[in-house]
Amino acid sequence: MTETKNNSQISLTTLKDLEDLPSNRIDVIMLHSQKGGPGKTTLSCNLANELARRGKKTVIIDLDVSQPTLQHIFNIKDIKITINDILLGNNVVSENNISSTSVTNLSVIVAQEKIDYGEGLLSLLKSIHDHSHFILHEMMKTLQNFGYQYVILDCAPGYRIESIHAATVADARIFVLRPSTFSFEGAKEMLQDIYKKLSYQSLNFFIFNQIPPELKDKSLRLLKEWKEEIENKTGTDNIFLGFFNISNEIIENCIWGEYFFPRSHPLHNQLSCMVDTVIQNIDLLKQDEIISGSQKRINLETTEVSTKGE
Repeated sequence: MTETKNNSQISLTTLKDLEDLPSNRIDVIMLHSQKGGPGKTTLSCNLANELARRGKKTVIIDLDVSQPTLQHIFNIKDIKITINDILLGNNVVSENNISSTSVTNLSVIVAQEKIDYGEGLLSLLKSIHDHSHFILHEMMKTLQNFGYQYVILDCAPGYRIESIHAATVADARIFVLRPSTFSFEGAKEMLQDIYKKLSYQSLNFFIFNQIPPELKDKSLRLLKEWKEEIENKTGTDNIFLGFFNISNEIIENCIWGEYFFPRSHPLHNQLSCMVDTVIQNIDLLKQDEIISGSQKRINLETTEVSTKGE
């Protein structure tokens, strides 16, 4: 784009003078799936760990309120607040009650265990969920004020209301699929039912996880056909993040409570590339928002000047 002398649009030079993206911005990334079991939570934890390793102040939040696991993965013993407390309005998130982890720059907000169905966030009352949606949105602003740069939302599978609310506040949605027909068909349905119908501007990504390392050629061709169908025929722009192989080494590490991919493992290299793709696309999205917002402001100012001139 070349720099123009009129005030009808903003140039890249002007954008750079404004330092492109605010230094105190916060990016929200959710991970979601159609059913449980595709490795969504393990990917969520590794994504959060990788961002923290890169020096980004990150918090991961357990929004799978019916089957929470993050307190066990991160071995959190002294729980001062849960996401249930926050979203139900029973407590307010503060810098002092967010749980720290053994990973530098990484914090966690866990979910309450052992909730009876029909109680709290598992209630069917619309008023409770409307209120929790508002609080979730406002909490992102609070976390931004605390200096967090990334929020990772580990969501419940399927059509849980907390997951739908997360989709409305996320800058990026990562949908995790298993290599199975029901996972593929369910993903297509959910992408059309939820993501396509949301008017909120955000990015959609998807990943095939737990791929057997030695697939027959016909099975690999079928997976590639599924990938292309999700990219082109679901009515949303979905960015493919890769085929992640299942690993016996990683499974064995999880048995011993080690959920992070070793940096020497091929899965960590794939994860690093995935993180690069997601954060670069969020950068581009927010640059476009800044350009669009600046254009609107400049156009408004031009209109006001023109009106005064008349």
